[in-house]
Amino acid sequence: MADRWRIALYLLPALALVVLFLAIPLAVVFGMSTTEWAGVGVPEWVAFDNFTRLAEDPAFRTALVNTLIWVAAGTLVHTPLCVLVALVIARRPRGWRFFRTVFFLPNVISATALAMLWYFVFHVSLGLLNSALSAIGLESWVRPWLFDPSTALSATMAPWVVYIGFGMVLLLTQISTIPKELYEAAELDGASTLRQDLSITIPLIRRAIALQVLFVVGYALRSFEYPFIMTSGGPADSSMTLSLYIHRQMMTANQYGLSMAAGVVTLVVGTVLTLAVFAALRRTER
Repeated sequence: MADRWRIALYLLPALALVVLFLAIPLAVVFGMSTTEWAGVGVPEWVAFDNFTRLAEDPAFRTALVNTLIWVAAGTLVHTPLCVLVALVIARRPRGWRFFRTVFFLPNVISATALAMLWYFVFHVSLGLLNSALSAIGLESWVRPWLFDPSTALSATMAPWVVYIGFGMVLLLTQISTIPKELYEAAELDGASTLRQDLSITIPLIRRAIALQVLFVVGYALRSFEYPFIMTSGGPADSSMTLSLYIHRQMMTANQYGLSMAAGVVTLVVGTVLTLAVFAALRRTER
């Protein structure tokens, strides 16, 4: 009994922080999502009208779809790139330290600075991409990448997709824990490098891959810097995300209740996606 009280006492500070900075704010968000409030005065209770307005708002539907596209790009493109690069660098080819540093370096730079950098990469007249296309004779491919509804979303996602440093380091750390004896036994059996990666490395790092996917989902749901700085959600809301939609409703339209309702939807979507990742992990472990 004394041990239980001692454990509870040790957990109390952390539990207090969780309640203060998570449980109470979540309760406030849920409560405010059922009100109409412009930031001043007394909030007016409107029940679930805010959620009805969200369902009828084309900008919100676009933001929701775009956020799910961010999740898909992170899961199907960003994460496989992290796995591929981690597998190659784990073999320690010539110059592997240099490439590890180069891939990780963008992760220590402000996302705001990187967004500004990529803004000028895709700039219609000063951009590096259009200049390169013109230089190699592909003038027909030149376009206003950030001002074309068909390419704006992809352009804002590109920086995040190609910066794989964090996921690479996460997976490299897990790969380093795999016993070398497994690879030596596989080599004695005549297994190629590809077969070793498919049969040994990837199955043993599946938990790290699932953790990387969770990080991807979390970032996609709060993707803000790149679309805000590069396109401001435009043109015609084609690159709008849930985080940017919440910011617009709160800071521009002063629709605090509506923004809180959008936050609740974001929380629900994040919970569903997280449970899906854990379900997929349990299925692979079986």
